[in-house]
This record gives sequence, structure tokens and C-alpha cells, in this order.
Amino acid sequence: MTRPPRPAGPAALAASAVAFAALVAGAPLVSPSSQTFSRSRWIVEHERAGMRFSGGVLPASSSPAMEALLSLPASTSPLTSPSSPTTAPRRKPAGPRDLRVSFDILPPDAGSAAQPETEAEPTLAIDPADGRRLLGGYQEDRFDDGGARALTYALSTDGGRHWGEGLLPHLTQASGGEFQRASDPWLAFGPAHRAYFASIAFDETDARSAIALSVSADGGASWADPVLVHELTQGGLDDKDAVAVDGDPRSPFFGRVYVGWDISPSDTSQPQPQVIARSSDGGATFGPPVVIQPQGVNLGIIPVVGPGGVVTAVWLHFPGGGPAPGSIESAYSTDGGDTWSAPVEIATGVVVGVSGLRTGEGLPSAAVDPRKGTVYVVWEDQRFTPGVDQIALSVSADGRGGWSPPRRVSDGPDWAPSFSPAVAANARGAIGIAYYSLRNSARNSQVLADEYIASGDPRKKTFGRGQRLSAASWDVRFAAMTEGGFFLGDYQGLATNGTAFMPLWIATFAPSTLEAGARQPDAYVLAPAGR
Repeated sequence: MTRPPRPAGPAALAASAVAFAALVAGAPLVSPSSQTFSRSRWIVEHERAGMRFSGGVLPASSSPAMEALLSLPASTSPLTSPSSPTTAPRRKPAGPRDLRVSFDILPPDAGSAAQPETEAEPTLAIDPADGRRLLGGYQEDRFDDGGARALTYALSTDGGRHWGEGLLPHLTQASGGEFQRASDPWLAFGPAHRAYFASIAFDETDARSAIALSVSADGGASWADPVLVHELTQGGLDDKDAVAVDGDPRSPFFGRVYVGWDISPSDTSQPQPQVIARSSDGGATFGPPVVIQPQGVNLGIIPVVGPGGVVTAVWLHFPGGGPAPGSIESAYSTDGGDTWSAPVEIATGVVVGVSGLRTGEGLPSAAVDPRKGTVYVVWEDQRFTPGVDQIALSVSADGRGGWSPPRRVSDGPDWAPSFSPAVAANARGAIGIAYYSLRNSARNSQVLADEYIASGDPRKKTFGRGQRLSAASWDVRFAAMTEGGFFLGDYQGLATNGTAFMPLWIATFAPSTLEAGARQPDAYVLAPAGR
């Protein structure tokens, strides 16, 4: 990685067991400051220490890059989109019509620093028992220093032709809950049409943060109050969550729910462990989190459950004890998440990022073949085109090791970045990999993005060419702003109904209702054929 975190020294690693016990219990590792707590100030302190968190720590070199993008002339903006079909086209649309999903539930709040009419960081799940039931989630009204006013769910029961959306209830103050902000939405379906929505929730003005899980017993139409899987009240941050469910009826752990995240300590000299908690009662209660990687700095865990209940987790890891690049790691469990194998390295991460944008920057996405148990991992990586990120893929036959060398998936020109990928595997042994690409932008003004997907049989040496899904390019400069760059999200959504792949991404097609001439970032899917 281009910015390795501050390494933990030998003394810090030797004391890790004590630190982890304190973190899991929610106890402080250092005396709390006598000053009023500020989450954004805490994030800045960690940024200075060299640690990166998906909740808001951003590359220090990004501000000049954002200024450079903003200085480009407006003529580089797209002149056509599905939301403004009467304008003169800049280029002939190359894909099917995009369908807008999000419509800005929250009205602008004059007393809030949140950016109105901004959606970011989408996630998507499809009910395995009903391929026409699609469930999306995303951030609503993003803050530039981390988190959003609320998280939103969007439900389609007709294969994506029509959508309805609502705020995830009783999570943040904007949706009738206690927390000031939320982030990192992640969705999964379980048996009997049960849906699970994991997130992080935190306060800006005190030291409270938590991993929350909301459960829907009716496939995403309504939601119970969130359950706090884990909570910190005196510092640190529960960060970068994901949820998975065992849907294999032959598994001894059928229906078990797994929620993973990392625990960022208050003291930057301490490790940042990767943990997983599990529930055997449909998400009503959770056991204590199990530490699966105690050393170094870890973030971005993705658990996937294969045949027979084998759980594989992948994440981004920075080792302690000395300067070193980051790496993608994995571990597995065969006993329902009670114990885990020793972590193994999938590949060293070689990431440069995209100038002026905050992207996933090495955070992995993972999927498992539901029949054979083959596990697929993708991430952005510059090893193929030095100085420019592309999409890398590694494969394990059973998720327990034996990872293949990284291979390039994105097929745009070498100068054009591809970033923030998502992967899904269908029941026919094929996989789909969705990602953003700047290949249709001018080489000297990379502000126009498109959504692409590569799909095929991973056993073959090459995939088919990347297919452009967005009907027109969009200008990333209308996306939500963060301290580190324009922000579509650390990830995007991709799911399968068993055969076809459905992505959910962020684009800036729709005109702003608040600022003349501006556009707003929204969540989009492909309009199904025959709509």
C-alpha cells in the first residue's frame, strides 16, 4: 500500500492480549481526555499517526488533487444522462438505460454539516429463495469528515423494475435513533426471507461507537430496532463491518449469522484487531467477538459462507514491527466461527489510489461458489500498470488457502484507473466483477466515470471484455465530498439471482434540486429488459 500504517512496536504486540480484552469489553486503553470529545478530531489524530480507517481517515495528499480536478473546465462534464434525455449527447450511449433507485428521503438540515441530496457507498443483496426480491442500502446525506445522517434501504420485489426506499429505523437521530451518524452499510439474506442490515453507528460529540445489526423478517419490507453487536463508550472505533449468513440447509450451522469488523483502538501504538461475532438465533443475540487476526492493523473484513458451513474471511492487513506494504489476508472456520485458522497472505497489496477521489484503495471484495466452495477475491492494484490502479483477482479452490497469483480483470487502457470492485458468484460456476472506470474520460482530465462489469468462467485464462453498464459517463466532481477526495464509496453493490448479475452503483446523473447547474449522486441499477 502507498501509506503503510504506523507500525506497532514489540512492546505493543507483547501486550496485545491485554489490549484486546479491554477493547472487547469496551474499556479505555488510555485515560479519556478532559476536553470535549470530537470524533472528527479523533480521526485527524489517527491520520497524523499514519493509520487509515474507512470511516474517515483520508490521504493527506488528496486536497491538492481535488483542487486540480475542480479547476478543470466545465466542458469536461457529461452532457447526457438518463435523467436529462433532451440535452445534446456528448457521445452515443453505450449501455442499457440506468434506473435511479434513490430519491433523497431526508430534507436538508440547516443545522447539520451533512451534505444534502448525497448518497454513497451502496450494498446489494438478492433473496436466494426469491430472485425477484432485491434489497439495496446506502448512506444518506454524507458528512465530509465521516459517516452520514442516516442509512437507507431500497426494496424491489419485481426483479429491479420498481423500487421503494426508507430510512433504516431507529439507528441515527435522523431516523428516530440515538446515534448521530452511521456508515458502512452491508446487506445479506438468510433462510426464510430474513434480511440483515449491518452498519457502524457513532457519535461526533462523544466517544460512543457500535456495530449494529437490523433484521427484517419480511424480506426487507420492515425492520426491527437495531441490535448492538458490540459497543465502545470510552474511545476507539468499531469500524468497517460486514455480515454473512449460512444458507446451506445441509450445514450444521444453517441460519447462523456472522458479523465481522475491526476494533480501532484509542491508542495508536496498539494493534487494530480483526474480529467476528456470531449469532445462532437469527441476529437477536451475539456471542463475544472472536479475534481472528490480533497483530498489526486490519480493516475491511468480508466473510463468505460456503457449502457445509465453511466460513472464509478476507481483509486488508498491515503488519506491525517495521515498515512493510499491506496485504490481503484470509482465514477460515469449520466450526461455525468458534475457532479460526491462522491467517495466510493472499497477495501483497500494491495500491496507488485515484487522484482526487477516495476509493476502496485495496479493500477486498469476496464471493463464494455456492456449489463447489471456490472463493474469489478482488481488489484494486497497480502491479499491472505501475502508477495506475486496475482490478486484481485471486482464487482459492476451497477458501482454505492455495490462493492463485493475482490476475488482471479490468481491460481498459493502461492509463485509465479502475477501482472499487465488487464480485459475485452464481450457481453456474461463473463470476461477475463490477467496478468503476475512468477509461471514457480524457487522459489529461480524468473526471468522467462509468460502471463496468467483467464476467465469465474463472477457470479460463481470460474473461470476456469489460461491458459498459452506464448509459453515459458521469462527472465524479458532483459526488459527495470527503476530506480525502470525491466519494462514491469504499465499495459498491453486486449480487446474483443464481444466473444474472445485478450491480448497484453511485452516479451523478440527476440534476440537483438545491443548486442550479449542479448534479447529485444517487444509487443506480440496470433497468431490467422489458421494463
